[in-house]
Amino acid sequence: MKFLKWLTNIDRRIIFLLMIGAVLVPMLFTIPIPFEVGEPVQKAFNAIDTLKPGSVIMFSVDYDATSYPECQPMIVAITNHAFRKDLRIILLGHIPTGLPLGQEAVERGAAEYNQNHEAEYQQAVKHAGEELDKYTAGYQEALKTAAAEFDQEYTLRHQETLNSLVFHYLEEVDSAAIKFQKHTFEYWKAVQYAGEDFNRHAAEYQKGLKGDVREQNPGYVQILERAAAEYDKHITEYQEALEHAADQCLKRYGIDFVNLGYRPGMVPIIVGMGREIRDFYRQDYQNINVDSLPMMVGVHNYDDVAILASFAHGIQVETWIAFAGARFGQQIIGGVTGVVAPDLYPYLQSGQLAGFLGGLKGASEYESLIEKKGLATRGMPAQSTAHILVIILIVIGSIAEFAMDLAERRRRR
Repeated sequence: MKFLKWLTNIDRRIIFLLMIGAVLVPMLFTIPIPFEVGEPVQKAFNAIDTLKPGSVIMFSVDYDATSYPECQPMIVAITNHAFRKDLRIILLGHIPTGLPLGQEAVERGAAEYNQNHEAEYQQAVKHAGEELDKYTAGYQEALKTAAAEFDQEYTLRHQETLNSLVFHYLEEVDSAAIKFQKHTFEYWKAVQYAGEDFNRHAAEYQKGLKGDVREQNPGYVQILERAAAEYDKHITEYQEALEHAADQCLKRYGIDFVNLGYRPGMVPIIVGMGREIRDFYRQDYQNINVDSLPMMVGVHNYDDVAILASFAHGIQVETWIAFAGARFGQQIIGGVTGVVAPDLYPYLQSGQLAGFLGGLKGASEYESLIEKKGLATRGMPAQSTAHILVIILIVIGSIAEFAMDLAERRRRR
């Protein structure tokens, strides 16, 4: 009897310690829990998995920190799936405190993707650099060869001119010597004149040497221009190779995902974006003009959005269905807390919802489909053991209370 009384009046601190143990042990030691993927999660996965590369997904982050344990693993898992399929993500929200959580999830997904493809990216950059180095060596050799040929041809051509000037100068000196042998003054005057004439022609000669190379040596200039054009082409190819490597191996803000930020007034915005997204989102969350972001080129309304994913802890998914789905035919999937999930089954059965993830279990199912264990996979065992502990405590407490009541009745008889 004393034990039963102790059970009914157990110190709450003991219950807290039991709950801490029930949560920590499965988190510290991996305890696999077998489960089957439900229809709602499988449909949501199929909806994203069948999209063409380059398609746009819009994430509406409609939860806050109170629903972080359930909704955050969902957006992380879908982000990883989207990046793996080479899809682009637009992030927005109607709960100001929740949007930073969505930004954190997408940035984490991008960082993981970049880390996983870092070696591939570095290899592509190295290969592009080696190709450019090869063309650089060829370009420099072509310049060297052309310069050598030019120097030889140019020197021979102008040596003849110089020899002619010197010969003419000597002829004038000899003529002056013969003609003015008896007139010394006139002789030196003539020699001075011949020297000045030679200097003038020599200056012109030097000017010709330093003149317009294009006019004097069009062949050499053409060689240089061809070599430069060829090298410029390889520079462009190198830059394109780097950009291609980045597109294939890196996920970057403004190219693969953008955050349009928070705007008040959910319903007017949902309806208005069916006409033009820029009517409400002219700048992103950093006040950068959306038209300057490469990803937003050609994205104007729901016609350019393949799927809308609403991550919510309330009726936000139903609001998207009512105004974006019903009016504009937007395909929608949801990611909601466990208590909201039952409300979405009618929308799934009617086809108004393409699929949804319900609670931590839904997130863990999605992680199993993309074969990437995350927060949900680690959290499900802890959640399960905590639920089991609560059930056990309820059963024990009920049995103890029933036994105490039964014993009290017998004692009164």
